[in-house]
Amino acid sequence: MVITLFKKLRNIIIGNWRNIIGYQTDETKRRRYICKHCSDNIKVMGIKVCSHCGCPIKSKTTVESEKCLMNKW
Repeated sequence: MVITLFKKLRNIIIGNWRNIIGYQTDETKRRRYICKHCSDNIKVMGIKVCSHCGCPIKSKTTVESEKCLMNKW
């Protein structure tokens, strides 16, 4: 449980940093396209987030080890 929490925290930091510097790969673009057209994304304070996990889409999609909870990517 503690290891999972540390991995999630690490992924949040990595994802946010990559989002700030504009990091994108083809996989990032593919994931964002899927999320953009997903009915489960919502806007919270101007930021698109997944309504299932609450993660900011632009950050979550940059981390290779992250998965969509709805198995869309």
